[in-house]
Amino acid sequence: MKIGADIDELIKLVSSATDAYTTAFLLADHQKKMLKMFHFYSLSDNVIADASIPFGAGPIGRVAESMRPFDLSKFSDRDSRMLGIYSRNEDIKSFCAVPVIGEGILEGVLCIDSKKSLVFAIKDQKVLNLFTKQFADLLNNLRVMKFVDIETSDVSFLHNFSSQIVSIDNVESILEFTFDSVAELVECNSHFLCLKVDGEDGEFRIELANSHRNVIGMTFTDQDGLAGRVIRDREPSLLHNRQGNLGSAFAFPRPVGRVRSFLGVPLLTKDHVLGIICLVDSSEYSFNQRDLRMISIIASSASLAIANAKAQEKTHSLSTTVDGLTGLYNFSGFRERLELAFQEASEKRRQLSLMIMDLDNFGEINRRSGYETGNEILRRIAKLLSELSVDDNVSAARCGSDEFALILPGISMERGMFIAERIRRTIENPTFIPPSYGVNISVSIGVSTFPQNSRSCNDLINNALRILLLA
Repeated sequence: MKIGADIDELIKLVSSATDAYTTAFLLADHQKKMLKMFHFYSLSDNVIADASIPFGAGPIGRVAESMRPFDLSKFSDRDSRMLGIYSRNEDIKSFCAVPVIGEGILEGVLCIDSKKSLVFAIKDQKVLNLFTKQFADLLNNLRVMKFVDIETSDVSFLHNFSSQIVSIDNVESILEFTFDSVAELVECNSHFLCLKVDGEDGEFRIELANSHRNVIGMTFTDQDGLAGRVIRDREPSLLHNRQGNLGSAFAFPRPVGRVRSFLGVPLLTKDHVLGIICLVDSSEYSFNQRDLRMISIIASSASLAIANAKAQEKTHSLSTTVDGLTGLYNFSGFRERLELAFQEASEKRRQLSLMIMDLDNFGEINRRSGYETGNEILRRIAKLLSELSVDDNVSAARCGSDEFALILPGISMERGMFIAERIRRTIENPTFIPPSYGVNISVSIGVSTFPQNSRSCNDLINNALRILLLA
């Protein structure tokens, strides 16, 4: 880039005009309160090319903190590593640094040093001050160019996102695509995508999360913490410096680490809040207005896609009880079959087992190998379960994107666990999916039984899900 070359030439010019051993310009990062080496010219091989100096640390850091020049005309008997730009002592005898300020804001620090004593006079400070205006102008031009590049890139990204999301017809895939897009747009310690729990007023569930703590499946309400405030206000929220740890003040019952920055954007339709996108980071000022604007646009497109997919799913479930991809019962058909089986088991005092199965890391398989491969895996599992359902009393269902259920009338807990283990081993056998697909799959299975550990249909489902989660 031409501006980068201009800055290099300017630094060489400063070095020549001041007879410096090393001339360096460090750029200010106000979010992290750090100076970072930007360009330098030196006769030394020991300059740290990626040096970072906290505001206030050493002579250079003091210039950033005070925004005033600093001069050490007698540097003898000092270790030059205190400057923060050398990897070893260079026997520096003189040092001088001045702040580079543009429109009242610190842009960085320009510094020079020498191995000669008392080499920098007042005139050298004046020379440096004259150069700072040129540095500020070049940095402003660089900022404008970067802004144009970022704006162009962002527009292209949003166009591609909007074009692709309209072609996805199920909620789970929409969520995964949105989640991955957010991660690509903004770097942060953790981000979460939460949806409103169907049938529960004001309750939300973490569907997808990138965090060092396992919080997927956790629920919170619209009255809890920062996330709850975003939901109640139906407005995005950008917080630059939150004091204290996350804890319940954020929304989740289990802390996910030290949080200083928060960005929350609701997923909205005309009538209600569908969910929320949350980003958190341990550093101050990690998110800016650009991030808020981009995530808000992403959330708007995702909300529309989710609402349309839910409407289509509802229409489909009302018209049929069969899943179109696998030919198994869908969730609506599953509930009907389970209620009939439970009624019969209650009347005849027979056992009834329910098996719920979830494919491990199925979202990652979809992202890595494509949705066609994912669909083929689902069809093969459906075929396996169908073969177990030749008895009219046994019913197999696809209850979610990668969740299956098997209703087993007259089957005990022990027998149900035996069948589950056989299914697990069959699916995880390398021959189940041809090697040409390049994927390895595994499943987790939960089994519950009436009346052994369940007293109702809901008990059967909830206990199977609880055991599934443990698995």
